[in-house]
Amino acid sequence: MKGYTVRRVLVSEYPKYRIHLKALDQESRYLRFGYNIKDELIDQFCDDLEKNTKKHILFCIENSKLEFVAIGHIALIGEMELAFSVLKECQGQGMGDALMKRCIRYCRTHNILKGNMICLSHNAPIKHLCVKNRIRIHPEYGETAADIELKEPSINTF
Repeated sequence: MKGYTVRRVLVSEYPKYRIHLKALDQESRYLRFGYNIKDELIDQFCDDLEKNTKKHILFCIENSKLEFVAIGHIALIGEMELAFSVLKECQGQGMGDALMKRCIRYCRTHNILKGNMICLSHNAPIKHLCVKNRIRIHPEYGETAADIELKEPSINTF
């Protein structure tokens, strides 16, 4: 899929996030959530998200049918947390990097400068994206955690 656009998901489109998460293959679900999540738990997760839309910012990349193929999720419950998911058939095309950059820019623009991310120790692509985007990763309880400390916004941040 060449030539994609990253855009902010409207609150009225948040139900499409549930469809996207359920469309992930088992490995991608595991990498996104850190465990083998069932559809019922995705429903609970999305129900909570849809009830608290002010605490969740989503960015997406869509296919020609306007289905979400990749999502960047900023959760603002307590400290900011980032999470990303890309459908298996779309992985390896730079979508995760584009979403991470867009989420970071949003956070900097809104002065949300500290947060975290959970990176499974065997998830080399997300660890690579963290390093590439200057997010510090370190081992924690047998897994990898990412400490997000962003630069303050400047005149060039938009």
